Amino acid sequence: MTNHTVLTHGSLAVLLAVGFTACQPKANDPAVQAQVTAQLQAKAAEDRVAMLEQQVADMKAGKTGATGDQEAIKQLSASHLRALDRQLADARQRASERRKDAATLAATPVAQLPKVTTVDVPSGTRITVRMGAELATDRDQPGDPWSGTLAEDVVVGNTVAWAAGTNVSGVVAQSTPAGRLSSGKGGLGIRLTTVGRNGVDAGTYMVVGDTRGKRDAKFIGGTAALGALVGVLTDKDHQGDHALGGAAAGALAGTALAASTADTVIRIPASLPVTFSLTAPEQVTVK
Repeated sequence: MTNHTVLTHGSLAVLLAVGFTACQPKANDPAVQAQVTAQLQAKAAEDRVAMLEQQVADMKAGKTGATGDQEAIKQLSASHLRALDRQLADARQRASERRKDAATLAATPVAQLPKVTTVDVPSGTRITVRMGAELATDRDQPGDPWSGTLAEDVVVGNTVAWAAGTNVSGVVAQSTPAGRLSSGKGGLGIRLTTVGRNGVDAGTYMVVGDTRGKRDAKFIGGTAALGALVGVLTDKDHQGDHALGGAAAGALAGTALAASTADTVIRIPASLPVTFSLTAPEQVTVK
């Protein structure tokens, strides 16, 4: 009798467990995709915050990964840190918004959930933006925000992940007038950090110039590529270009407008489309 009772209770427990599991919404059920996506995007936002926190900690500990001209490294590191601090503050704000989104959708009855589709935008995807206003080394400083819009659709397969005209924003990463460094160069660098509601990792677009009016566009992959940036700005013979990870701009970044006369001010005009490249994949919600 005892064994029979135990078996009956055990069987009942299994049946209840199976029934409970069967009643749970499937992760790939379109009705709950919004909840699953919100949770994944909240986790991705938290991971980005953790990554930036580590980069800031490394910079403050002197772990720059840069070699060469120590005075230039000191100057560029200070700018790099200011830009990272701004990125971190923005990333924390986005992570807070994503947590609220996930909590709201988690509390929403399944029948009331919005239907959504997600698109995974792969690393290496090019994103071309049109600046909302000109940036210049005599006015804009590292850590300052900038904004603009997508100049063209970002398409994955047959799906538009981000449409042309979508708002974008970023941060000034470096702002050094020409002639300020011992190499005679200077540079104005910007990072794209947000497309629509998505935080992104998209490297640094840099216009490098000298006091004779020469201007070249570079693209440096990665948010913490200070070593490559120092190489570009301090190497008179351009030997540092190898550190760009194959992104010595040309076709990718486009050609920056040359200064009409010898000028220490380096600019990124509002009329110039600027192309970045995702250095990490991003999941986008398409409603």
